[in-house]
Amino acid sequence: MLDLILIIAFTVIAIRTSLIVIREAAVFRELNQSRSLALLVFLVPLGPIVYLVSVHRLGWLVAALGSAACYVPAFVAARRRLSAFDRAGIDRVNNARNAASHVVGAAIVGLVYCAVALAFTLVGATTVEPSF
Repeated sequence: MLDLILIIAFTVIAIRTSLIVIREAAVFRELNQSRSLALLVFLVPLGPIVYLVSVHRLGWLVAALGSAACYVPAFVAARRRLSAFDRAGIDRVNNARNAASHVVGAAIVGLVYCAVALAFTLVGATTVEPSF
């Protein structure tokens, strides 16, 4: 159930961020920033999907690493854009800064999801049932 909620929430964030990046293209161009964030943000909703699909076929460690790999590119790109927007110090970058902040937040939530899913998998795998 948590997976479905995260997929829906991450998809909404991805669509909204992509539209903001396209709408604020002039700001990105003015500050010499790549608009690749509009595409990289669509990796974020893939994280829970990768974990769900690969945990039974490839194992929990590969599933967690694959899921985390979906969040890292968007996180790195958004952090770089945030630092550039903060250095600019102009009010025209507020919408673009907010979009990048949402991507950073979504990526952090995704990485926490990977850690929690991994912890639950490990606890479930190491639980010993009492024998009577």
